[in-house]
Amino acid sequence: MASRVLLHICCGPCAIAPLLRLTEAGLDVVGLFANDNIQPAAEWLRRRDGAAKVAGRLGITLVIDDYNPVPHMVRSLADPAGRCRPCWAERLNRTAARARELDCNTFTSSLLYSKYQDHAAITALGRDATASHGVAFAYADYRVHWDEGIALSREWDIYRQPYCGCVLSELDRYAKKLRRPPDIG
Repeated sequence: MASRVLLHICCGPCAIAPLLRLTEAGLDVVGLFANDNIQPAAEWLRRRDGAAKVAGRLGITLVIDDYNPVPHMVRSLADPAGRCRPCWAERLNRTAARARELDCNTFTSSLLYSKYQDHAAITALGRDATASHGVAFAYADYRVHWDEGIALSREWDIYRQPYCGCVLSELDRYAKKLRRPPDIG
């Protein structure tokens, strides 16, 4: 029997390359969409639907957790500059716990596809989740497949988000534009 892995999926485009690599390796893959960090709710719905579209196209079972962004918002607003590490930890711990419930041998995350995420911190947090939940964290550097994921997400018409997930990351994205005076003309 193939090893069973639970892939935390943050969005459809970021899931493509990890799902392809995991299935090519002969693994039995289950996807988990668990992202209370995504705001507003309309954005969460677009990303959920994109993840479902990718999972369906690749024949992967997708588990979708309930959406409750309030605890994440409170935590992020309390420490805007330090918001990412607790966000990653919460999602990796949730994935490790769900992996155990779903009889998966290992877990990993599509966060490891992004060129914008801190892989060292995510790896350390994944290992911490392993210690807490008894399911192994499988690190892989999916960034080398960045162009492939972008091309396929466009070809498959998968919603591509313009920011990481939380409202604060959206503000970061627009910081320069917000400081510039408007173009009047």
